[in-house]
Amino acid sequence: MKNINFKVFLALIATSVIFGACKKQLNINDDPSRLTPDQATISGLLASTIQFTATSFFNAGQYGNSYPQYLAGFNSYEANIDSYNPYGFDNIWESAYRDAMPNLKDMIKRSEALGAPQYSGIGKLLLALNLMQSTDLWGDLPYKEAFQGPSVPSPKYDSQQDIYTVSLKELLDGAITDLNKPVPTNTALQVGATDLAFKGVIASWKKAAYGARARYYINLSTKDPANALKAAEDAALAIDDITGAADLQVKYTQDKPSPWYTNLGQPALTSKQHRPSYFMVNLMNGTGYFNALIDPRMPKLFDNAGAATYIGRPVGALSTQQGANLANSDITDKTFYGARTSPVPILTYAEVQFIKAEGLFATDKEGAYTAYLNGIKGNMQKLGVAIGDINNYVNSPLISKGSANLTLTDVMLQKYIALFLQMETWTDMRRYQYNNTIYPGLVPPFKNLLGTGYVQRAKYADNEPGRNPNVPQVANQAVKLWLFN
Repeated sequence: MKNINFKVFLALIATSVIFGACKKQLNINDDPSRLTPDQATISGLLASTIQFTATSFFNAGQYGNSYPQYLAGFNSYEANIDSYNPYGFDNIWESAYRDAMPNLKDMIKRSEALGAPQYSGIGKLLLALNLMQSTDLWGDLPYKEAFQGPSVPSPKYDSQQDIYTVSLKELLDGAITDLNKPVPTNTALQVGATDLAFKGVIASWKKAAYGARARYYINLSTKDPANALKAAEDAALAIDDITGAADLQVKYTQDKPSPWYTNLGQPALTSKQHRPSYFMVNLMNGTGYFNALIDPRMPKLFDNAGAATYIGRPVGALSTQQGANLANSDITDKTFYGARTSPVPILTYAEVQFIKAEGLFATDKEGAYTAYLNGIKGNMQKLGVAIGDINNYVNSPLISKGSANLTLTDVMLQKYIALFLQMETWTDMRRYQYNNTIYPGLVPPFKNLLGTGYVQRAKYADNEPGRNPNVPQVANQAVKLWLFN
């Protein structure tokens, strides 16, 4: 991707007139600065919906990364989430239901009416990604009756089972069908410069769509193991650039910095509320599962100010508890995700390879092993690790152990490292129910308001019950979602 046209984006934020399930109707009639539906084009909507989707995925990571134990906090809201204190993820909810999904529904409707199948295909793909992330967080959600404005002020909540087996399948299949249709001869209906992800390269969108459907099938493999092979088949058709250049993501610029920089990386943040956890860091510093193997990605992901070793922060610990005060690893502007120009990934080559490895594990160990190694190499290349360092790490007997010795633990831990700061890992952990064989060394927070258990779901946004009486009543965040039962 090239630089983001933020002027176009900011102008188009005001274009949405189809409001989500939880946004009150606003009176736009007296606002001369607001664009009308007729003034907003599908090309303009494309730019804003891609940006909204990236923001939705960032918000999920920013507010939820204590659950898969990527980050640990020591004060403010991070410490509360860190200790499994019930916390309504209003920011995640609003970025999905106020911004991303209603505008995507609008773009799909307009594109289908105009005969612009690539626009509608991209819209269905992005809508599926937003909806899948949302249902993986909360479970039951408004969807079929949502986004209809004042005509349906209190949409019913669809079951997660219905969202997965019907709505998501329709969206993902429809996205692939639309993206494979002939490109219109009318240039106004062709995807172009406002495509912040792939600059109108539809082949890249097709691969992203297959990757998203692979994610969908691997998530469903717990319900039906036959879906694992479907995931591997789609992964074989998905993102195939090992350098990460074709990942579905939004990049940022020096002038318009990454939200990870704004929230974690910028030097002005003298108080680090979020630090990489000891579980994450120990997987890479040679003290965890990959014993004595130093991961060359550490200085790309963490800044330890030149210390001899990297030490993470315990999860749910007070300032001096369990050695929390010894932590020295931070995300700063010197790290990959803390830099001003760092991307917000939505779907990556590395993830696709690990999905393929997991999907083939039971039936094709050679294929699974190749995909596993490709996932590691791809993530390292994306982070800018030197080729020599990549080879030294991959050639270690702890990594290149042969297909016969490959375990699901190897696959899922390397996927965990590669998807740093991405909430898809939390779905993986819950699929395996935090199994200590799959995630050795993972322990609940030291201060755990759920007792001894792990969080199974996000709490609905705090202000949603006051806006929609149909919000499901859930006892607490230890109640499993349908997907993980």
